[in-house]
Amino acid sequence: MARRETGTDEDGKLRRLPPGRHGLSREFVTRNQRERLIAGTIAAVAEQGFRETSVTQIAAAAGVSRRTFYGYFKTKEEIFGAAYELFERHLLEAIRDSGEKARSWSAKVRARVTTLLDFLGANPDLVRFSLAAPPSAGGEIAERGRAFLAALVDELTEGHPEARGDGIALELEAMQGSIAAVLTGAVQAAEDEEALGEAAPQLVELLLAPFLGRRRAIAEAEKA
Repeated sequence: MARRETGTDEDGKLRRLPPGRHGLSREFVTRNQRERLIAGTIAAVAEQGFRETSVTQIAAAAGVSRRTFYGYFKTKEEIFGAAYELFERHLLEAIRDSGEKARSWSAKVRARVTTLLDFLGANPDLVRFSLAAPPSAGGEIAERGRAFLAALVDELTEGHPEARGDGIALELEAMQGSIAAVLTGAVQAAEDEEALGEAAPQLVELLLAPFLGRRRAIAEAEKA
């Protein structure tokens, strides 16, 4: 019987390749090892922070050797960027595809927030990796985190009505920090999907208030 070329266990976790002559295609081996390194980077950075994470720790988390690591990436900065790009692309695409059938803009925002929390709740390490780790890393890593937050707010509020009053740019910038604080705070409080799900009303209110006003935003958030 032909070997099934799958890179995950039943629980969805990336697994190590079998030792010896496993008979798997080179394409599959390359994909599997690279995916393991990406997953190992997310896990290691989420636990240790970017500065404290070493290539050795990433390789160990991925279940591969340092030599294998350097066969795909030159530095931990390079693999962090690759992991972050993959995470961001999948998350923003998921948000973009949600809420299409909602009639009102506020209903679309609620649907997008639900998608965001479901995505992150499936693996809280993604919050630590994408939101908690970059600020303390500084430099280009911190800038990468800020760019992601800006893109996230843009996607969550896409199609918004005209903002009320002046200073909307500053409000949106403050919103980015508030969203990061809400999500990281929820993960620090507990490590399950329900903890993040409970943040839905607060996030919806944050996103709606600059455009609908505080009172109406609160009323809409209660539906989340």
